[in-house]
Amino acid sequence: MLRKILFENLTQKMFALALALVLFVIKREDKVALVTATVPVRVSHPEDRVLVSPLVDKVRVTIEGKYGRLRELDVDGLPQLEINLTGNEREQLAFEPEDFKVPPGLRVREIRPAAMLVNFEEKKSKRVPVEAHIEGDPVEGYRLTSVRVEPPDVKIEGAASTVEGVTRVQSLRIDLSGRDQSTTLRVPLAPPPPHLTVLGPPEYAVTLTIEEKLGTRVITARPVEVRGVLEGELGWEVSPATVDVTLHGPVRLLQKLDAEVLVAYVDAKDIDVQRRGLQTMRLQFDPPEGLSLVELKPSRVTLVRRSAHADDGQPGQEAPRSPLP
Repeated sequence: MLRKILFENLTQKMFALALALVLFVIKREDKVALVTATVPVRVSHPEDRVLVSPLVDKVRVTIEGKYGRLRELDVDGLPQLEINLTGNEREQLAFEPEDFKVPPGLRVREIRPAAMLVNFEEKKSKRVPVEAHIEGDPVEGYRLTSVRVEPPDVKIEGAASTVEGVTRVQSLRIDLSGRDQSTTLRVPLAPPPPHLTVLGPPEYAVTLTIEEKLGTRVITARPVEVRGVLEGELGWEVSPATVDVTLHGPVRLLQKLDAEVLVAYVDAKDIDVQRRGLQTMRLQFDPPEGLSLVELKPSRVTLVRRSAHADDGQPGQEAPRSPLP
């Protein structure tokens, strides 16, 4: 019974099914539908003016048409919208459906955004210095003594209000951390502010001069010696017996200096042994390597020849001799 129902008048049933499918397809192809596409926008304007309002570089459009035509539409291949603002004095420019090129039988139904603001400024230019953007500190005990940028300045141009407010342009960040030597780096400039163009080389030579920190240190109460006294001589008493020493040089060397090794002295060969009584002599001092002597205080000492009693632990002074023969 079921077999009879399925296969009775089979030819007529197949024809009816095919006709129904054809009618469905035709109806669908004629149905009105919508599709959304992104259209790039290219804006041109006079060279002596700068557009300072937000630039619209693309819009989304809703296109209406029959399903069959929309199915053939290449939504990624729509021509870009060309806008020439020369002579435009309006504060707002509306996008019209007629501005877009779509195939026949289709129309633009909606545009987002529907308009763009139009605000121009006069274009100006000037030269400004290039400044290195320095951050961080060198290794402890070192310091940055100078920074040189080549070329030292650059031309900028753009909206008049922006150009007037710019007094310098900076390089990208340069970190001094961990540096203890002078160096020259090639560094790009930081991105300029909106509506400004920098007309210069892509990189700038930044020379950093890094030197050791210098300082002074005062070491007090260092002993004074008489050097070069021949064996068997009585020697000399020195007054005062100690001096203060002021040294100058790298902080690193001053900090690690062992003050106990420092001694001021008088060279016995410079003493006038024929002279009787007290003698005043200028002190000498050999500073450690890398350091320089600033001051000995006092710079002179008084010498008197030891007496024979000094050997018994009793300080004494040789009695002055009569100047008469």
